[in-house]
Amino acid sequence: MVGTLFYDRRFVTLLFGNLLSKVGDGVHELIFIVLALKVTNNAIAMTGFIYFFRFIPYLILGPIGGSLSDRVSRKLLMLTADIVRMIVTSAFCALLAVGRADPISLAVYGMLMTAFRSIFQPAFQAAIPSLVQAKALPVANGATQIVAEFGGLVGPAVGGMALALIENPGYVLILDSVTYLLSAMCIVAVRIPIEHRLESLSTRIRMGSLYHEFWRNLLGVIAKRHLFITIAYSSACILFVAAALRILIPAMMKSAGYSDSMIGYAMSLTALGTIAGAVLCARVARDFSTTSLMAYWCLYGLVLSMLPACIAHAFALLIGCVVLGIFGAFVDVVLPTNIQRLSTTGDIGKNFGLFSTLANTGEALSGSFAGLLVLVSSVGASITLIGLLVASVAYVGKVKSARSHG
Repeated sequence: MVGTLFYDRRFVTLLFGNLLSKVGDGVHELIFIVLALKVTNNAIAMTGFIYFFRFIPYLILGPIGGSLSDRVSRKLLMLTADIVRMIVTSAFCALLAVGRADPISLAVYGMLMTAFRSIFQPAFQAAIPSLVQAKALPVANGATQIVAEFGGLVGPAVGGMALALIENPGYVLILDSVTYLLSAMCIVAVRIPIEHRLESLSTRIRMGSLYHEFWRNLLGVIAKRHLFITIAYSSACILFVAAALRILIPAMMKSAGYSDSMIGYAMSLTALGTIAGAVLCARVARDFSTTSLMAYWCLYGLVLSMLPACIAHAFALLIGCVVLGIFGAFVDVVLPTNIQRLSTTGDIGKNFGLFSTLANTGEALSGSFAGLLVLVSSVGASITLIGLLVASVAYVGKVKSARSHG
C-alpha cells in the first residue's frame, strides 16, 4: 500500500511542498520562542500573553476556514495562505534585521501568521482523502506526519546551529520565507479534485452563512458521540500540552542553564521521536477508533509528567524528548484518520475546521494557563501537573467512548 501511495504524483508533490514548509516552520518556532523569552526577559506570564495574541485569529477565522474548504477551491485556499505567509515573514525578517522587534510586533506577527494558517490547515487535511484511496488514509496521514516532523527535526536543528553562528535571528528566519514560496510552487503543480466544492468561485459567499454552517456542524458533531469525544477531548489535551511544549519546557531548560541551541536540539529530537513513532504507527496500528486515540493520549500525558525528572542530565532529557515524540506520533496519526473516517464528503472540511478552531484556541489559552501555573508552583512541577491532567482527561474520554461503543 505504501508503494502504491507514493506512485501518486499529486500526493507526493503536495507532501513535498509541505515538507519544505515544515522545515521553515521548525526554524520559525525556535526563533519565535527565543525572541519571546528575550523581549520579555524570560518572563513566563508575558511570554504566555504573546502566545495568547498569536492564536486570537483562530477565534475569528477558525470557524470559517473549514466551511470555505467545503465550498471553494482547496488549492486556491492553500496557495493564497502560503503566499501571504511568505510576504508577512519577509517583512518580519526585515524588522528583525534592524533590531526593532518588541513584544507588540512579535504578537502582531504571530497573529498574521496564524490567521492564514487557519485557512490553510482545514483545506490541506480535507484535500488528502480526494488524493488517495480510503484504505490508504492511515498510511497517507502517517506519511504526512513523518514529513511534518522531519521538517520539525531539521528546522530547529538548522535554526539552532544558525543562531550559534549568526547573531541576528532575522537572517535565520529568511529560510522560513523561502520555504513558503517553494511550497506554493508545489501546490500550483498539483491538480486537486473539486467535485466536492459546493459553490463556484464567482458565487458571493457571505460571512454570516459560513458562521451559520459552523454552528450547525457543531451541533451535528455533538450528536455524534465518538466524533465529539475525538475533537473535544483532544482539544482539551492540546490546551495543556501546548503550554508545556511551547513555553514551559524551553523555560525549564533556560532556568537549568541550557543554551538556546540546546533548546533547538531538544525540539529536533522530539521531532525525531515523532518520525520514528509515525513509521511504527503506520506499520503496526490497526485500530483507529476514538477509544484507541484516547489511550494514546493517556500514554503521552504520563510520559510528559516524567520529563522534569530528567532535567539534571542532558542525555536523559534528550532521550525523554524522543520517547515523548514517539507517543505523540500515535496521537498525530490516529487523530486525523479518525476524523476522516467519521466524516462525510460534505462536512470533512468543517469537522477539521472545528477541530482546528478548538485546538488552536486551546493553544491560545495555554500561554495564560502556563503563567497561572508558575505563579503557584515551579516550572518543573507545572509540567508534571500538565502531564497528569492530559492523562486524566484522556482516561475519561477512553472510558466514555468504550461505553458508547458497547
